[in-house]
Amino acid sequence: MVGYALLVPGILALLILVAIPVAQGVALSFTNRYLLEPNSGQFNGLDNYIQFIKHPLFLHYMKNTAFWVVGTMVGKIGIGMVLALLLTKPVRFRGFYRAIALVPWVMPMVAAGVVWRWIFDGGYGIVNYWLTQLHLTSQYVVFLADKAWVWPCIFLIAWWKDYPFCYAVLLAGLQVIPRELYEAGTIDGATGWKSFINITVPQLRPVLFVLVLLETIWTANDFTSIWILTKGGPPPDFTMTLTPLVYMTYSQFDRTGYAASIAVMLTVIMMIFTTLYVRQVKSDIT
Repeated sequence: MVGYALLVPGILALLILVAIPVAQGVALSFTNRYLLEPNSGQFNGLDNYIQFIKHPLFLHYMKNTAFWVVGTMVGKIGIGMVLALLLTKPVRFRGFYRAIALVPWVMPMVAAGVVWRWIFDGGYGIVNYWLTQLHLTSQYVVFLADKAWVWPCIFLIAWWKDYPFCYAVLLAGLQVIPRELYEAGTIDGATGWKSFINITVPQLRPVLFVLVLLETIWTANDFTSIWILTKGGPPPDFTMTLTPLVYMTYSQFDRTGYAASIAVMLTVIMMIFTTLYVRQVKSDIT
């Protein structure tokens, strides 16, 4: 009984902070709640969901979200893997380099986003300054408003900001791989790339499994990056994903019920992905 009693505070916290808000959000998604109409809030069934699915940009938002999640995740894990592999080697000042590699993770995303907006600014940004000084361009480029450049710039900033977490997790995973495996692999002729594919990746599989799952969920729910850098632009919603769309629908258009339906739809998509992903990984392991 003592064990169950000790669980009560945690269960109450989950109910108050998670379960009740989620239930209220789901219930709100089935209403026509509109903040500018005090008498709104009546049950309207699946109207919000149907309206969103029929939206002319529905597929655009879904593709953007998938593109954002996959592109960001691949870049962050790739950079983190390269750095982790490099910093497991006995290089001079390795401890210093390991600490420096974590610096971007410490910076708040809002502050980092503002700084990067200045860097890529089309009027006085340092990137444009050096490009013109090196005669690589004849005029300034508005990177975050140019459709040809905006996604590469967003990905670059997201990779820079979030790779340290992947790097730290992968570095920890690499350090627990027995050295004997590499020694045996060397005897069998598995060096370099073969050693990485046949020894490192299989040993890191549990770490990569968790990392991919967490990064997918976190990136899909990331609001700050897109909103701070482009607010979903350039028009019409060229870089808009589902999470900033929820915020814009609620805060700018005051359509609370409609915004809640988009948030619920994103949650359901993430739950389906998580279930399928976990089952697939378990099946592969089996």
